[in-house]
Amino acid sequence: MKNVVIRRWAVGTAGMVLGLGAVGCGAEKSGGSAGEHAAGTGIAVRTASAATPTPKSPAQRPLTQDQLERAVVDERDLPGWSINRLGSGTDGFGDGTVSALREEGTRPVSCAPVGSAVAGASKYTPLGSVTRTAQNKDGISGFHLVSYRAADAARVMDELRSALATCTAYTMKWPADTTFENLRSTGDPHQGDEGVSFRLDVVSPDPSGDSDPVRTLQSFQVIRSGSTVAVFDAVDMDAHRVKKIPAAVVTAQMKVLESGDHRR
Repeated sequence: MKNVVIRRWAVGTAGMVLGLGAVGCGAEKSGGSAGEHAAGTGIAVRTASAATPTPKSPAQRPLTQDQLERAVVDERDLPGWSINRLGSGTDGFGDGTVSALREEGTRPVSCAPVGSAVAGASKYTPLGSVTRTAQNKDGISGFHLVSYRAADAARVMDELRSALATCTAYTMKWPADTTFENLRSTGDPHQGDEGVSFRLDVVSPDPSGDSDPVRTLQSFQVIRSGSTVAVFDAVDMDAHRVKKIPAAVVTAQMKVLESGDHRR
């Protein structure tokens, strides 16, 4: 299946586990809000608060797919970094590939918002999405930008925050049994309108079946800016080490989302 990103994401010689890829034909839609909802114009900026998510001006309306693609950070904003789609050529993944996820795929279901966040998705149908990798001489990380209806964007964050308060471990069945353990919050990032950070250990079956399960450590920041939810991740193949999400990538991307301007 060309249009399915599986959990194991090879970059160079390192297999970087990114959780469930909610893209292409691999994701199943739930009863979330319809993607046909009309999107407004303008680049999203900070809303007054999560308690009043409905946009009151054109600049606060959800981004369309085209607007979201124009709002993704690039080399103008991050000198020394390479920003790329996941994959290559016409088979690469990056634009308009994130779909809604069914909660039933996560056990216990109460952890579903965390499982979806790891995939860069939610149970709500997005209006648009982009997926990119950011790489420099020090390493590589990934990020998703997903545009939702305003009320759905706020719900994504509320439900994720509630799940993080109680969830410590969970399993997901697609595309193969994977266990997520030692889930812990790591403080709120001071970016956007609101955000959460967390880490977890990912225990995946060895693809060859000849070795013990592979254990990796993943770090995440999930930040809402207006009606766009950004998910940033970093992976370390050693579960006992912590690889920090590049602050430069997060800061630059949130600046572009909020201002609509790329640095010249």
